[in-house]
Amino acid sequence: MKTQISFKKTNGSDGVALLDGDASSILQAKRELANKLDLPAAGSSSSETEALDARLRHGGIDPDSLKIHHVSE
Repeated sequence: MKTQISFKKTNGSDGVALLDGDASSILQAKRELANKLDLPAAGSSSSETEALDARLRHGGIDPDSLKIHHVSE
């Protein structure tokens, strides 16, 4: 199984990423996307969600726009 993540970039354009495996939660999808794009840590945050959101924003991705779509092979 693969997971397709669609998202909005901070410049208003759309983006799509295809990940191996099953990202079944938004938190997991954010983590996998940030790691796949090799986004650096963006300072200290009080929670993992805030840290991931900061990484995605730093990479030009609106973290609130992620949508998960499962793709069967």
